[in-house]
Formats: sequence, structure tokens, C-alpha cells
Amino acid sequence: MSFWHKKYGFTLAEILITIGLLGSVAAITIPTLAYNYRGKVLEQQFRSTYSEIKEIGARMNLEKGDVGEFAYSCVYGSASKFKCGAQTAAGENQYSGTLRWASEFMSYIPGGAPFDKDSNSDNGIAAKMREIYKDAGAPQGPKFFQQNLANRSALVCDNGGIWTDSKGRLWTFNGENQFICVDINGTAAPNKMNVDIFMFKPMTAKEMAVYINDEDPNEPHTDNYTGQFITCDLNAISQGSRSNDTPASKGFKKGSGSGLDWCYFNEPIENVAAMNWKEGGVTKENTGTSARGKTMTRQNNYWKDYIDYR
Repeated sequence: MSFWHKKYGFTLAEILITIGLLGSVAAITIPTLAYNYRGKVLEQQFRSTYSEIKEIGARMNLEKGDVGEFAYSCVYGSASKFKCGAQTAAGENQYSGTLRWASEFMSYIPGGAPFDKDSNSDNGIAAKMREIYKDAGAPQGPKFFQQNLANRSALVCDNGGIWTDSKGRLWTFNGENQFICVDINGTAAPNKMNVDIFMFKPMTAKEMAVYINDEDPNEPHTDNYTGQFITCDLNAISQGSRSNDTPASKGFKKGSGSGLDWCYFNEPIENVAAMNWKEGGVTKENTGTSARGKTMTRQNNYWKDYIDYR
């Protein structure tokens, strides 16, 4: 008697087809997963940086007084009175103007120091920043980093030196409004404003009352507020000459064209957020519109939707 044993298996063609299908699926899903991951990393880096800056503001309020007033005093006040910035052996300030404010702020950042020996000045910040990004082989992103830029004054934070820290972030400053700009992931991509390059502003109690809470600039209830750091729309401020327009030069009025008109930007996600809200004890879901005009819900309201840098 003979017994036939039928063998089961896959042919070479079937295996190749399967591998091809798996490759196609991977080609579709892996870039999306990687993109989502990059978006979440940027979100974490932003939140970490903003939290650190807000903590510095709270410390300055305790140690220096109103953080906004202190920042102004560093730039415009008496060095002997305000003791801003690094001190020499003789007890005098090492820096003046915006560099004094930059030095004072960076003293609160772990590892905060000038990027190199040539960057700790008020001169040629835009050109130096372009070289830093270029030397790192990084995408140059913002228009003011482009090599063919004719108007180099478009860089907002351009007169307080270039600084770095233990996390490799890049910090620059603007003296007119004490703006602080930071690339939250150093020279790494995408190097875009309000995506990985952000602006923060130390606000006085009066500025908080007028610009954030819409109070009368002639009778602001400053006792209700305290100075603090807020985020500003760097992309909007970079358009034109708005960055150098201080509240004082514009009559200290919201909507007058001061750079502060583009603060309070809030966190990018919350700036466009669709927040849950309650009505009659029932939780409902609202929607919002992103800076790019996209309808946002809590299901798609992630950093990746906001930045859209693919």
C-alpha cells in the first residue's frame, strides 16, 4: 500500500508578492509615524522650554521685582542701580544695553553661555545666524537666514548676542521690547517660525493689564497682575518693522502697532485649540481654526496639524 503525503508551503512568487505588499504598507505608514513622532518631539521641546522660561520669570519676580520692569531696566536703566548682567571683579557690569539683559536671562539657563567668542556682541547677528545654520548643514528655514537675503534687518532678535545652553538650543534677543527668541532644537529641522523657533516677552504688570486683559491704558489695574513671560507670534512680528515699535513709542495703546500687539500668542496648540466645555452639566466639544485656516477638533488638534512642515 502506498501513502501520499501532500506538502503545503508557499511558492517563491507568493513570497515575493507578500514582501512587496509589506513594503508598500511600510512605505505608506512609516513616514507618517516618523512625522507624527517628530511633531510630538517638537511639542515636548516647546513645552519644556516654555515651562523653563515661565519658571525663570517667577524667580525673577521674587528676586528682582516685576520681571518686565526689570528687563526694561537692564536695557535702559543705570547699571549701578539695577546690577544687571555679569559683574566684573570691580563690581561693574560687563555688558551694556540688550547684552546686559541677555546676560542676566542666560544666567538662569543651565549651561547658558555665548555661542562662541565672536557671537557675544550686537553686530552682525543675522549674518552670524545664517553661518551657524549653514555650517551645521541645517535647513535655513526663516527668510532672514537665507543666503540671498537683501534686507538683513528682517531678523527680529538681532542685538543681544547669540547664546546656547546645555541642551544645544540657540537664543537671541531684541532690546527694543526685550523679546527673547529661541530655537528649541538648535540647528535641527525644520527651522521655521512658530514651529521650532519661538519668541517670548517679559511683560510688565501694566502691559499685562493693557495688552492681555484689554484694560484702559490710562487706568490699568496693575495690582491685579504680575509681570510674566508670554509667547508672541514671531511670524507676524517678523513682517515689516513691528519688532522695534515699543509701547512707549506708540502711545501705549493696544492696536497701535507696537510689537506687543502680536502677544499674547499662547501655546500653539491652545492658540487654535478645540476645548471641551460644559453646558447644563453636559460635556460638549467645540472646534477651532488653526493659524493655517484648518478646522481643528480634539481628535486632530496635535502639533503635527499645526506645524504642517512636511
